Amino acid sequence: MLPHITYRDVAQASAWLAAAFGFTEHYRYGQPGMPSGAQMYLHDAWVMLDAADPGQKTPAELGYGTQSLTV
Repeated sequence: MLPHITYRDVAQASAWLAAAFGFTEHYRYGQPGMPSGAQMYLHDAWVMLDAADPGQKTPAELGYGTQSLTV
């Protein structure tokens, strides 16, 4: 399973996860300068960062945690 977390700014979220927790970015995809996703890891822990689609709210905007899992 791979948790997916939705953010408005994937590049900013990736930088924050790296600085705050020591995650490393494995790869990112989307437009240069404005990625639509990234895969991050810390040891054996992996997480996907997804950019919010138009009209979609992030967990922070909703005021509670949300996630999806890839199996």
